[in-house]
Amino acid sequence: MPHGVRPLRWPDDHAALAAHFRQAHGPGEDELLSAWYGTLPGFDPRNSFVIENEDGAITAHAMLVPRQFQIGASMLPAAEIAVLDTPDDPAQRDLQHALFEALHARMTERGDALGLLLGSSDVGDTWQYEYAVGLYLTSFESGIATEALLKAGRWDPAHSYERRTADRLGICRQPVTVRRYYSSDLPEVAALYAAESARGHYVVARDEAIWAWQLDYLARIGRYEPDDFLVAENEGRVVAYARLVTQGPVNWFLERDAATFGVVEAAGDDPDGIEALLAAIGHTALAFDAGRIGLYIHPQSALMRHALARGACQRAFTGAGLVRLHDLGEALDRLHPALEQRRLSSPYAARAYHLVVRTETDEGEVFLGMGEPEVVELEAPSTVVTRLITGWYGLDHLTTGYHERYGPLLRALFPQGDPRIALADLL
Repeated sequence: MPHGVRPLRWPDDHAALAAHFRQAHGPGEDELLSAWYGTLPGFDPRNSFVIENEDGAITAHAMLVPRQFQIGASMLPAAEIAVLDTPDDPAQRDLQHALFEALHARMTERGDALGLLLGSSDVGDTWQYEYAVGLYLTSFESGIATEALLKAGRWDPAHSYERRTADRLGICRQPVTVRRYYSSDLPEVAALYAAESARGHYVVARDEAIWAWQLDYLARIGRYEPDDFLVAENEGRVVAYARLVTQGPVNWFLERDAATFGVVEAAGDDPDGIEALLAAIGHTALAFDAGRIGLYIHPQSALMRHALARGACQRAFTGAGLVRLHDLGEALDRLHPALEQRRLSSPYAARAYHLVVRTETDEGEVFLGMGEPEVVELEAPSTVVTRLITGWYGLDHLTTGYHERYGPLLRALFPQGDPRIALADLL
């Protein structure tokens, strides 16, 4: 343990930690932190670290929030560095460095493959945290005029453009019911989210306990009402859903110029369900006198495709999610199901490979397929390998580090995507 750093003693440190949050964050924010701290399912005080001054008061704090990164068919254990608070003085960098040392040692104990850091940090750069996943975290996201969305669900077969667009979207004109979400819907909703995550649209996996905790916490702090969570139901089955922010800034991290009504998460690809959801969202926005609806959803999602057909404006800029390759061997081992699935879907399904990946500090391997394998070597800086793993980079970002004969295989194994973290996970 770095000098001066100790694990949190919970709940003994509760009062001292609350005093630290009041000083570090000011009124309002400290109340949100106090309502959140220690309530996350699986909270473990061994994941939190503090530094005290001579008087025994807490002057610096940081913690790990356990995460699971879903990359295709794989789940990679990860930890987010959160609530990093150090005094604003010349010693700040040294204190941050000491906390990062303790946090990374704890990641090793936990068996984490990846580390996650939201926003920028000079110390994060030192530890090779690299922009490798996007966040729905800016006011520069996609949007649509409420008036335009009110036409959703209506297609005139006598109008050639509308008829062709409906056919392209797969509209079948099946009856769909849109209603508020109930807790009994959770298994179906979670399955839709997992399917969306497998496509790379959301990379942080959630179990049912995390889902329930998120909704409860947002309700406790006044950022969630029952009518803010809509599901589309067809013949008793939930086929799509959307989570809304209906009052107040959609992006509570950057409130200036942020939309006051928006879709912060959506999943499902049933065309009639998506159309019915969009119509309901439009009428809800109208009831709140919102002229514009922010769309904090993935550019390739089904809901975005339908919104674009109605005149949505799409923007690609995202906030920065910084990822660190903490354990290459663990990452490749956990990535095996996704790599194998990609191989089987490629022209190389009948062949076996021994993939060896090297960075400047580490080496890992994974065996793919059955039979005598060909050895395939890939060598790149850890920051580049991190981006290959998350899908932020494709192989074409590399100019060296592999034999060109294996380029097509490596492109199949590490396809470029647009991985993002949902706004609801930035708590």
